[in-house]
Amino acid sequence: MKAIAIVGKKKTGKTTLGLALAKHFADKGMKVGIIKHSHHGFDEAEGTDTQQYKEIASCVAAYSPTQSFVSWNQEKPLHDLLPLLDADVIIMEGGNKLGWMPRIITVREDADDKEFFPELALAQIPACTKDNPPSAAEIERLAGLVMDKGFLLPGLNCGACGRELCRDFAADINAGKATRDGCKATSGKMDVTCNGMPLALNPFVSDILSAGISAMLGQLKGYAPGDLNITIKTDS
Repeated sequence: MKAIAIVGKKKTGKTTLGLALAKHFADKGMKVGIIKHSHHGFDEAEGTDTQQYKEIASCVAAYSPTQSFVSWNQEKPLHDLLPLLDADVIIMEGGNKLGWMPRIITVREDADDKEFFPELALAQIPACTKDNPPSAAEIERLAGLVMDKGFLLPGLNCGACGRELCRDFAADINAGKATRDGCKATSGKMDVTCNGMPLALNPFVSDILSAGISAMLGQLKGYAPGDLNITIKTDS
């Protein structure tokens, strides 16, 4: 899954850019998931940005201190929302402090990006508006960057990669000093998926679970060392 965050101060065109990128990918037959974060809740009235995203994207998720999509009346973490998004590309508007994915920064002036972790930026573009949106060529360029360099880390901050924070690892990936496969939380001995979405496991937890399950299955007839596939169907 490719993922990108669009961050910037208010009135710098984050929604304008997000809508343009979403339409670009949707027009190419891709499923686009939208994530919105707000400190003030959401207005779903006709013509609002949330409603405009719904008209383009295959799925929209959002979270704030007072409400969350889908119809939760409390804040839910991003980890809980991602398994609900059936998408090829994730576009997240806001969420500046989350360092799990690269970003595009919208700015009003050259020195306007310092609080938005420019080391995570695939690109920095001037502020835009509905009346002055990015050109088709610019959207094509940015979409190409997303497909080439977009990624999503689990956000566990487990330190197994040798960095204190996932944001530090993401910055190294962005700088070409590391690769996505270097994330130990998603490349250990054990893989777990929920509704097709991979779940990140702290390497310590992964080792305990894999050793415990292997030991229990070792008592069954027909067991032999090797790769194991276990499917658990839970009540919805």
